[in-house]
Amino acid sequence: MTQPSTIAVTDITQMIDPVTFIKSAVDARTVNAVAELLTKLKVVHEDAYAFDEKDPTKGWVEGQLHWYPVGGELANARSIQLADKPEFPIAERTVNAHEALIELMRRRELIANPGATPPKSPRDAVTRYFDIPTLDELPLHDGGLPPKGPLYKRARELAAKVRVKAQPVKSPEKIAGKKEASKEWCVSIEDEGIGQPPGAVHSSLLSLGASDKADKPYLIGLFGQGGSSAYRAAQYSWIVSRRAPDLLGGAEDGVGWTIIKRIAPPGIRRVYWAYLAAHPDGRVPVFPVTVAATIGLVHGTRIAHVGYDFGRFDVVLTLYRALNHLLFNPVLPYELYTGRESPDVMFGNAYRLAKAKVKSDTKESKQPGSGDVSVYRTFPEQLVEYK
Repeated sequence: MTQPSTIAVTDITQMIDPVTFIKSAVDARTVNAVAELLTKLKVVHEDAYAFDEKDPTKGWVEGQLHWYPVGGELANARSIQLADKPEFPIAERTVNAHEALIELMRRRELIANPGATPPKSPRDAVTRYFDIPTLDELPLHDGGLPPKGPLYKRARELAAKVRVKAQPVKSPEKIAGKKEASKEWCVSIEDEGIGQPPGAVHSSLLSLGASDKADKPYLIGLFGQGGSSAYRAAQYSWIVSRRAPDLLGGAEDGVGWTIIKRIAPPGIRRVYWAYLAAHPDGRVPVFPVTVAATIGLVHGTRIAHVGYDFGRFDVVLTLYRALNHLLFNPVLPYELYTGRESPDVMFGNAYRLAKAKVKSDTKESKQPGSGDVSVYRTFPEQLVEYK
């Protein structure tokens, strides 16, 4: 339990020029680039600060950053190592981004109408706030194939608000026994959702198992820890977030930022994941709100997982297939970039099946241009019960 502290929050702007640093931070897509960022900061060595869950102030050096366990738990490996496939946490992060867009609209709705009843489900929320049907119904509503009508265009604009990027970076050194230079992958998830105030990043985006979704039927997740498994697959991760200015509710405006990495304490057979904290209560470093325009962050969250280990995963092709499968009928579309400038617009396999064409077995189908039959299959909601 975090104890009250008189220690001041470390001011990161006293260490570096905030504008120059934040530009480098959001462009840090390689392990070396993140390591270079760390050299510019005053950080207590990971072996010099032994986190004490009962009293995190013990050994804290004022004016410097410290490696602080994710979730405030030294035993966080049991949660972070849950996922056994590298694509699973990426899907979880994408769902979190969709929730951030829905929560943005719900909070704004409550400002305009404090008595507004909450949507009954995530799909009900999407229908109410974004005025589109479920994605598998788009081909039925929007005038045939290929979709060119206003609903598709609206969905396409929404997709640009959540961007999943898998970016390869070739290593300058060739691995022994391989003809080509190795590739280092960075996976980032960017959303234009509600974002978090700097003072809440540690208790929300960096929490494990904590959730405020139990009384929000319009959100998807409940336990809030699936995406954190991405830390296991990455050598470093970083987070940047800013709350929508009209939804601060009295909280400090600014840009919260941190780096996450794996730590193996000497002489202890236990690893844990930690992030850079600016205060013993877990708060992250804060940049002034003026830097937000520098990186184009009006509001929302960007999370990058650097040096991501896909194993034998064929990233460019298989990630597209995996995400369409894992998010079979997502509540919102999103963009997937896999090493290209232009994205694939991701609607899920339900949408692909709904608009698919098949060849009929009639004699007429043997004639050129005949026999194509549209499937137009939709997929009703599935009831999930918690016991």
